Amino acid sequence: MPQLPAGWHPQAARRGTAKLSWAPGWQGTGMQPIRAVPVGRYTRRISGVPLTGGQAQGQIPGFPGFSGSVTSPGPFVGITSGIMPVAGTYTVDWTVTLGGAAGAGDANGFLLFQVPENITVATSVNAGAPGIYPQTPAVVTVNAGDFLVVFSGAGPTAGAIYSASVAGVGLPLQLQVGPQGLATTWYPAQVTLSTTTGVLDTSTALIYLGPAVTPATQVGQVFTGNGTAALAIPAMQPGQTIIVQWVNGHGADTAAMNVIGTMDAIGTG
Repeated sequence: MPQLPAGWHPQAARRGTAKLSWAPGWQGTGMQPIRAVPVGRYTRRISGVPLTGGQAQGQIPGFPGFSGSVTSPGPFVGITSGIMPVAGTYTVDWTVTLGGAAGAGDANGFLLFQVPENITVATSVNAGAPGIYPQTPAVVTVNAGDFLVVFSGAGPTAGAIYSASVAGVGLPLQLQVGPQGLATTWYPAQVTLSTTTGVLDTSTALIYLGPAVTPATQVGQVFTGNGTAALAIPAMQPGQTIIVQWVNGHGADTAAMNVIGTMDAIGTG
């Protein structure tokens, strides 16, 4: 970054002083690079500085829920589907519903299918009559980009309404923040947490104090995954972190943490 020489000003140039002829310097202007401040100049400790660097966010691994409905589907017609953005093994809760002119031919008439592997994950257990039928959770191992699809069975009844829903699954997410830099000390007062779902979230956020990424000591929790928790913890030095783990969250939600407090830093004397 260039630095203007002392005494230079555009108005001086207009008065006839040939400031732009100065040399050496960038393109003859006399401007010189700003030199780095030597480390030895940082001798003063500054207290009560608003805490900075206490923010982090990430996406909860998993997938959001999906649902759909089709009236008078033909054989093996897709009722609803959803993409699996993160590879893993999931326990999937799903529910099927029959309505309209559903009859005996619609019994056990839904298939939970994995694409593109073309694997039948589960076949529904339901009566051949209108109603809501929660299914036994199914365990499925997927690759990123796979689809779960709920199909109608081989012989749907004309006029029957086929509906299905698959609950979203969220795997644990861990975020951490901590002081960085020589002689930096944090005095955290509270941590504010949020997720995309908001206050209706059913996740639990566990707050820990630990070295690096290891959750060593639990210092708080927020049952909805959204809210503020007061922190009563010792002053933090570089190498210590505040860790938040979201469990039972909604897959693909964005979760965020923000630590508020003060800190000590060093400055030039």
